[in-house]
Formats: sequence, structure tokens, C-alpha cells
Amino acid sequence: MSDNDLIVEDNLRVRRFEVDSNFEGWRLDQFLANRLPRISRSFAAKILKDGDVRLTPYRRARASSRMRIGDVVELRERLAPERVQDDEASVLYEDDALLVVNKPAGMLVHESARVRLNTITHYLARQGYSEAEPVHRLDRETSGALVCARQRCWVPELRGVFATDHPEKIYRALVEDPRDVWEVGARRTLDWPLGEDEKSALSIKIGHGGLRALTHVYVLGRRERKGYRLADLEVRIETGRQHQIRAHLAMAGTPIAGDKLYSRDDAFFMAICDAPDDPCLLEQLPFERQALHAWKIGIKNPKTGALLQVEAPVPELWER
Repeated sequence: MSDNDLIVEDNLRVRRFEVDSNFEGWRLDQFLANRLPRISRSFAAKILKDGDVRLTPYRRARASSRMRIGDVVELRERLAPERVQDDEASVLYEDDALLVVNKPAGMLVHESARVRLNTITHYLARQGYSEAEPVHRLDRETSGALVCARQRCWVPELRGVFATDHPEKIYRALVEDPRDVWEVGARRTLDWPLGEDEKSALSIKIGHGGLRALTHVYVLGRRERKGYRLADLEVRIETGRQHQIRAHLAMAGTPIAGDKLYSRDDAFFMAICDAPDDPCLLEQLPFERQALHAWKIGIKNPKTGALLQVEAPVPELWER
């Protein structure tokens, strides 16, 4: 971290859950296990014993407490201080209907179990956009143009555009290419259908499947980094499958440089998840982050009908 990093010390996450008729009569530990993703009932009981859980109307929050319609269960969690990347993010475009944000690599779009404040949703709130909300996703390590609704009334329509119309999305990617697969000026379409990678023990990994996917590649240049031969690609996708660019380029034998999931084996990915700052592991990658950038996006403005095209400046990673 540098002296300019913004560290937020007072990091309190408060989650509220209202009890409706579906949960009337449930035990509180059973209710929490249902409402909180991926926790067991026994872990919910531990939260109630050791954590800060409040019931409104007020009564003591016990595992055996029975839920009543209209109850509000409030879970208060004190998280570790966070470094936020507000100084690296910026608003590229805004009007009454939408915003386009330049998301830095490392910032999440939405909260996760461990990250609350270093997210686009909280960045927007800190910048005064109280109603703004992202309408699609970028991976944590992917930088670039992210479309957000400027007001909540535009959220459904904009999400519908991404679900059905597939706005024009153009990326930049640096890939490992030791065999010179990608010659400067070459064009190629990758069209392998995608789905869950049945050869991997990792449920999040994508491989050959049954879902149509089209990725168009144009080779802009070549370079070297830490002894790795790299190709600089312009990538345009027609479909929007999970990890589409990362999976397709890995299938081509040229994974994105720095991609911890697709450029190395499952054992490496699990090791670096356990020790993300391990210098011995990071030294095995051309870059500490995956070199994928959402470079340009073209989308129809839902209010005016005009075609909007926005470009996010390419990060310094491409200049090294």
C-alpha cells in the first residue's frame, strides 16, 4: 500500500431481514440459515451466540426464538478495515438514465462475504449517486467500462438490454502465447460452446459445454514480459457467457496473462486463493492481475434511444 491509499477503519455491515408469512413460527437459527447464503444451521446458532443479532420488536435473539410476521432481524458485523480504490475509479459518462464507470482491477461490483466498501455500489454512494446501481458485472480483476443505471427506475430496462440485446462489448487482453499462435493483424472467431468444466474439480471453472458462445479476436501486437511471450488482442463478444473470454482464450492455448483460474492448474488456483500475496506464487505469473480490460462499450440510451459509445482508457499494465 502507498501513503495515498484510503483506508476505511469504521466498517460496519448491517443486514436486515423482515419476517413474512413464509417464515412465521420458524426458529431464529433456521431463519438465518435460510436467509444467509452458504451457512449451516449450526453456524447460524454460533452467530447468534457470539455475534451481534437484534430482533425488532425487541426481545432477546436466541436460536430457539420463534419468528413472528413483521419481525425484523438485524445482523451487525464489524469487518476489518478496508482499502478502497476510489482514487483509481472514475465516471466516464453520465446522463439522467445511466452512468458508465471505469472500474479499477481489484474493486468488486457488489459486496461479498469479505468485502463491503471496496465495491462499485459503495463507490457510487460515496460519490453522491444515491440511486445508481450496476446493471451487469465485471470480474474483480477485470478493469474497464461498467454500465450503471443513474436512477433506479432504469434498472429493469438496462438489465433487460444486457440479457437480450447484448450491447457491443470490446475488450483488450494480453495473453500468454509462447508458440506465436496470434500473428499481428490476424482475425479469428472462437466458437466453442461453453458450460461447466467437467474435467475440473472447481465448480466455478468454465469449459466445453452446450451453450452457444462467439468470441471475435483481432491481434493488435506482441510483446514480452518477465520472459513470457505475449499477444495483445482486441476481443469482441456476441454472447455473454460466464468467463467467456477467459475460457475461450484458454481453450485456444493462449490464456490471459495473470489469470489465476485458467492459466494454471487447479492446485495453483487453490493455493493462491489461500495465500493471494505469496510472492513465490505471484512470481509464476506475468502479472499479479489478469490482463483483461473492458475497453469499449456501445449501448442504446433507454431514455433517448440514441446509441452511446464509451471508451475506458487502457491501464498502465499494457505499457509495461
